[in-house]
Amino acid sequence: MSTEKILPIDLYHAVSTANLTLESSLKIIHVEAGQDYDLFPMDAGTLAVICRGGRFVSKALDQEFSITAGQVLLAATDDIKEISRFSETGFEGVVIYASSDLLINRQRLMYRDITPDEMEETDLYIRLIQSQIERMSDVRVKVVESLLRALIFYLQQGGHVADDRDSRIPPMFYDFALLISRYHHYPVYYYAEKLGMTSMELNSKCKSYSGVSAAEWISQYVLLEAKDLLIKTRLRPSRIAVMLNFSNYDTFARWFRRHTGELPGNWR
Repeated sequence: MSTEKILPIDLYHAVSTANLTLESSLKIIHVEAGQDYDLFPMDAGTLAVICRGGRFVSKALDQEFSITAGQVLLAATDDIKEISRFSETGFEGVVIYASSDLLINRQRLMYRDITPDEMEETDLYIRLIQSQIERMSDVRVKVVESLLRALIFYLQQGGHVADDRDSRIPPMFYDFALLISRYHHYPVYYYAEKLGMTSMELNSKCKSYSGVSAAEWISQYVLLEAKDLLIKTRLRPSRIAVMLNFSNYDTFARWFRRHTGELPGNWR
């Protein structure tokens, strides 16, 4: 079953590689006034820019986009064709690049204002990520990935979407995909309540638009995340079961075998 038709941010459209190196997959650049930094070339991935002073000016989707102090820009790197020199625009702030190996998504171009309190929380996320990088291990790679997802999700909230290529996708599906990536293996009624509808309504919307049920959406997302954890980390399957919100390992193992034909340990 493919959900590519309507997943707005393909958080798990593929299983990421096991041999991930953060040196090439993640860059966090703190830019001071007057400094320049050449971001190109950039491999496919996500770019997040938090502006503290001056302007960040870029050309994306055949338009010029400019953010000023107290604003955030999120974009897929392959949408950005040009970035003005920081020394010319007076840009100060933080630029985060995460490759598609680390942050498996297709970020839509969006921007928004960010309050001082939100800026402080963003700084906290960044400090946590950097502290994990300093004590890197196989498990911490997954921790960094999870923190990055949480940061991007946080920055997306209330953003103005500049990329309208997927405007035909009902907004509800954006919310549903993000909720699954956050809460994992929960029943349909749990997500339906968070979306302000009944389970029957959610299933009806999913089937009418994509041809698959809400339960199938949830299962496909969680299955790909389970595979990701099995490949990328040395976590025991019983620990992965807890992380994905299964009641116990036996439940997770039966569910995994039903979908793959193998137990988690054997599949790994």
